[in-house]
Amino acid sequence: MTFLAGTFWIWAQAYKTNADAAPTQEVFGEIIVPSNQEVEYAMTTYTVQSGDVFTSAMEQLGVSYGTALQIVELASSTFDFTRIREGKTFTVYSNANGIAEKFIYEPDAERQIVVTLVPTLGVAEVPIVYDVREQTAAATIESSLFLAGATAGLSDALILDIAEVFAWTIDFATQVQQGDSFRVLYEQRLRDGVAAGHGDILAAEFINNGRSYVAYIFTDTDGKVQYYDADGNSLIKQFLRAPLSYNRISSGYTNSRFHPTLGKNTPHRAIDYAAPMGTPIMSVGDGTVVFAGWGGGYGNFVKIRHNSTYQTHYAHLSRFATGLSVGDTVTQGEVIGYVGSTGYSTGPHLHYEIQKNGELVNPLEIELPAGDPVPEELKDAFFAQKEELHARLFQ
Repeated sequence: MTFLAGTFWIWAQAYKTNADAAPTQEVFGEIIVPSNQEVEYAMTTYTVQSGDVFTSAMEQLGVSYGTALQIVELASSTFDFTRIREGKTFTVYSNANGIAEKFIYEPDAERQIVVTLVPTLGVAEVPIVYDVREQTAAATIESSLFLAGATAGLSDALILDIAEVFAWTIDFATQVQQGDSFRVLYEQRLRDGVAAGHGDILAAEFINNGRSYVAYIFTDTDGKVQYYDADGNSLIKQFLRAPLSYNRISSGYTNSRFHPTLGKNTPHRAIDYAAPMGTPIMSVGDGTVVFAGWGGGYGNFVKIRHNSTYQTHYAHLSRFATGLSVGDTVTQGEVIGYVGSTGYSTGPHLHYEIQKNGELVNPLEIELPAGDPVPEELKDAFFAQKEELHARLFQ
């Protein structure tokens, strides 16, 4: 293999599979190694850099351009290797002769993509196996949600997931205040005895301005994980409360506002969210992109149709999400663009509109329809599980 010093972070170590008392076989992808022999491998890790594509990453690891293209084609039904992400790693296992026999890529915390290089190319998706234990934590907010969570020993990722559970009922950018509190029952993952992030949030309570909101996990007959309140009502509403993380609302919904660019009073039937340039903007619900382009005074402008009743509009974007185009289906929380100041704008912000039955309505006042409750035939199972989770959450 050829490695270019200084172009990436790379390290290697040898590991061995030791002899067992009884001859069995250990399978590495398509490579079968008799376990009554001692086999030594060099394990080399390459971290994907900014600007990398799959073929260039493979080149750093000694895999030819032609072979890399074959892997992309072979893996297409399992994983799209053209979508590797900066910061992710490839771990390559080479034999004593320096020949790379396989590599592993972990696109997320749930699975490994194992690619066998010799004797033949092969691709397999393998679930990552964790040891799981339940943990509880509780905190009161003194200055910020993240500081309170960190004091309770929670990761930023877990704090964000707690916020996501309640994102339909609490606007965490404006409504959370000093004295609010939360508690959470969650799965702590361990991998080879080392903490490896968290699994599902099983139950959580958030007290906001003296009002308690409690969420319980439940899996429906289709295997979809949802969160419900104590009565089995879904915590999900059709739209997220806000389409981005923002600093402040710079302009509210009104029928008459002095327009700083046009220099006259005009209706402003939208909410302007001030946020740093480049802040990701999310679709507030599942839907179809019906417009993505230049909208005159709106600048870079996206319209999403969610159903026959609702559309949402996002204006003044600095740029669109890569590949976004008319006709695309988007899912709730998917990034569609980034905060900018294009069109008639005096600074970076998102101009956000909701259209209901063809009329613009106030996004902060509209009563959003709730998700489906627990199906009648599953309510007994839900209430039994809820009671168990409630006892463990508040023990």
